[in-house]
Amino acid sequence: MRQKRASVSLCPQTGPAGEARVRDGTGAHDRVRHVGGLILAAVLAITVSVLVTDPDDPTRVVPAVAAVPSPKPPETVERVLAAQAAALTRGDRAGWLKPVAPALRQRYQNLYRSLRALHVATVDYRVTAKKLPVVEVELSYCFAGAVCPKDRPKIAQRLTIKSNVITAEGRATRLSDLQPTPWEKGDLVFAQGKRVTVGAPPALKGRLKEILAIAESAAAIDDRYAAYVDNRQPRYRLFIATDKLWRTWYGGKATDWAVGYMQPLGGTGADVVINPSRLPNRAALREVIQHELGHVATIGGVTSRHEDMWLVEGVAEYIGAQPKRAFDTYNRWSLRKPTQLAARPLRDGAGDKEVAAFYAQGHFAVDCLVTAFGEPRAMEFVRLRLRLGDDLDDAARSVFGTDFRHVTTTCVNWMSHQVG
Repeated sequence: MRQKRASVSLCPQTGPAGEARVRDGTGAHDRVRHVGGLILAAVLAITVSVLVTDPDDPTRVVPAVAAVPSPKPPETVERVLAAQAAALTRGDRAGWLKPVAPALRQRYQNLYRSLRALHVATVDYRVTAKKLPVVEVELSYCFAGAVCPKDRPKIAQRLTIKSNVITAEGRATRLSDLQPTPWEKGDLVFAQGKRVTVGAPPALKGRLKEILAIAESAAAIDDRYAAYVDNRQPRYRLFIATDKLWRTWYGGKATDWAVGYMQPLGGTGADVVINPSRLPNRAALREVIQHELGHVATIGGVTSRHEDMWLVEGVAEYIGAQPKRAFDTYNRWSLRKPTQLAARPLRDGAGDKEVAAFYAQGHFAVDCLVTAFGEPRAMEFVRLRLRLGDDLDDAARSVFGTDFRHVTTTCVNWMSHQVG
């Protein structure tokens, strides 16, 4: 049996103007209403209303209350810089340049290009002082493939930010120990190899191809020693400096007799800087690059102790000379008769002959460990001492099966016979 129900027609039978008749299913007239605006209002109400169950009475249906969107958080200096850093990390050049005033765009374009060429993986800003419109910040960074710990390398900047736009950039009052980095001015040119990225100022652009080829060959040897000490490198970074830049990059810390150095970057690895004008030929370039990349391979990512300078430099000399052994190199002529294996560190202000003798003894010391115990065990000793910080005696007993005193006696006697 079909239930009777009222029906509403939106085009009803009409009576007098402005009236409509509402009928039940039998055709009987019940009532007459004024509907002009009322029906329209009812239809609109039905159209926009959303019915939900009353949480306090599940049997009751009530209109839903429209959600009001939360206001967008106001832009702050910290948010602007965080968005800019994230853009550089993901390779978004437009996002990196978005908060930069036109006068600084070239500077920031160059910085973006340099950091991307160096395979940067993470960039973060931290505001260290703020007195708007001036803020001091630390820009920390990590490169691709490297472990990215909390103590990342960083540079310090002083920024002027007006209406969330960077209008001026300069050095912060408190500089980072790593400043100026070779890349922070953004004016370097780069050459990319399979294992090495080489950066140079425009004045040395013509040497990029030659030095990259040498560095790639050296990296193949250094990789072997990085594997020995469980410190495989995702990539090496090498910067070549003019005489002027040599005196400024990383604070110009290199000594008068140095031709290259490895700059530690905390737990994230290390950079290498060389001054090719101090190197007379291709063979010297190869040896220095192989030596400095040897530092990255053996102690990159850890802090070495000053008293271990004999081993730090000795293993780098050994790697740098490969495939030659110590007695086939110029170090043979600089070696003096030793009294101990672990020579004291070089003193400040040491002269050329003293420096040459120190490096020669370190080279022969490591060569002796290889001769007496084999290269794998000699490099394991290097790993335990330099990377894990084991006591010399503990490392010797673990690897060589004897105490360090016995190792010292063996190698001092061996080196004494090598003195030319």
